[in-house]
Amino acid sequence: LEPRVPARCTACSCVASMAPSGSVGAPAMEVPTISLEPYFAAEAAAGAGCADADLSGAELAPALAELVARVRQACEEVGFFAVVDHGVDASLLAAQRRECSAFFARPPQCNIIGMVAGGSSRFTWLDFVPSPGGSDGEGEAGAAFDWSLGPVAGRGSMPWRPDTEALAAMWLAYYAAMGRLVRVLMRIFALALGLPVNAFDEALRGHRSAMRAILYPEVPEADLAAGGGEVDRSPEHTDWGCVTVLLADDRVGGLEIRGKDGAWSPVSPVPGGLLVNLGDLLPFWTEGRWVATPHRVVARPGETSLRRVSVPYFGLVNRATVLAPLLPSEDKGADIRTDVRPLTAGEFFDQHEKYAAGGVGRTRAGSGA
Repeated sequence: LEPRVPARCTACSCVASMAPSGSVGAPAMEVPTISLEPYFAAEAAAGAGCADADLSGAELAPALAELVARVRQACEEVGFFAVVDHGVDASLLAAQRRECSAFFARPPQCNIIGMVAGGSSRFTWLDFVPSPGGSDGEGEAGAAFDWSLGPVAGRGSMPWRPDTEALAAMWLAYYAAMGRLVRVLMRIFALALGLPVNAFDEALRGHRSAMRAILYPEVPEADLAAGGGEVDRSPEHTDWGCVTVLLADDRVGGLEIRGKDGAWSPVSPVPGGLLVNLGDLLPFWTEGRWVATPHRVVARPGETSLRRVSVPYFGLVNRATVLAPLLPSEDKGADIRTDVRPLTAGEFFDQHEKYAAGGVGRTRAGSGA
């Protein structure tokens, strides 16, 4: 069975740029802010909705090429970038944030929040996963879906339902918008990899992408003191899926990403923006050329210890997708194995921790398969 929720990821806030954390003069890990307007302009010029549209028309080529180059660089070097001009209405972002925040303030779920506050789990979630056949390739959720509330007994969850019609309607509308945005992102990723623009369209059909609303209750001063002034609200992790799109808490920060030197950098929010980060599947699929960067959520005295809500959409390809290498091998030597069947996405999801750790099971000898 496909995991109901990411086993190693919780939630983060939407951000744009990084500032150094720790010692003065430590290098900052830059998370670029990228406008998607050139893509939408090129698509409109080529014919909206055309799966085989040529998005490299002469007039729009420079702007689109710059967008693709910036995304490629972000995926190769950082694994995170913020998007603006993303096509999701600001009123929908605000309404989703508002409805999710209100949900956690109402009984009976607010009683569960009281059970986890101050414990080993620093967050509570409402999770949504379409049942098989419950979502089409555009991210539109049908009547078949599963909701759950957690954590229960560690990382588990219990069946739940949205408690108002307003929340349910808003959730499905926002879920559909995220599905459309992920389709756009995957098309840009295809161009960044030198593939046809529609290279991932089939992989997105029948996906079962998950979406969560996550509440981090306020961290008591006593807990901060006991932790030496710092408490992990979501420990260091990478996401296990394909691509994550995060809706920020626009008041409370705490998201940090870890640079290659091991230093942690905090994040500043982008008004109206969404944060995109790569999950473990894309580095595996690109044989390590793209990166999934470890990140965490921390609380310290002040603003980052306050109640916060974030909404991650965990974009997945369908389980039948074959993860054959996307790029030509840079190494034509004898270590290339031709006797190993490429994994399917479903196999990767089921054992993502094994395969994400150094590409185990890939088509190269010596990988530890």
